Amino acid sequence: MSQQLKLREAVPKDAQSLLDFLKKASQQSDFISFDDMKDVTVQDEEIALDAIFQSQYDELIVAVLEDEIIGYCRLENIDDQKAEFGVVVDKDFWNNGIASFLLEEAIDWSSGSPLEKLILEVYKNNPAAIHIYQKYGFTTELTKDKTLVMSKMVK
Repeated sequence: MSQQLKLREAVPKDAQSLLDFLKKASQQSDFISFDDMKDVTVQDEEIALDAIFQSQYDELIVAVLEDEIIGYCRLENIDDQKAEFGVVVDKDFWNNGIASFLLEEAIDWSSGSPLEKLILEVYKNNPAAIHIYQKYGFTTELTKDKTLVMSKMVK
């Protein structure tokens, strides 16, 4: 990748690009679904991104290459101490370290927030994701039928 990858906090003007990215990513992998988002308007997404931007418990970081979103990570608060965590990267950019960059950025952000714990759920048949989460200190808390619930303390 000779272009410059930028990681930054998502802002309301990213709404259309983020919706486009999520739709594309959902077609590339069985691990994410766009069904919940198909009725979300750009205006709805702008409002949601503004709320995330203003929150001390939520964060959405985008990976941008040549003005195109190619990945993102999301921290969505469960309560004042815990947030649900997730990472999505465009399949065309898998194995380029982008997920690692996003994980590092999110963990760094969360360590400066009031959050104490990050929680995620990952499909058992996604060994690449499980490996990267383990690499960054996530451990399995619960085994479900098709998924693992993993967590990491950030404080």
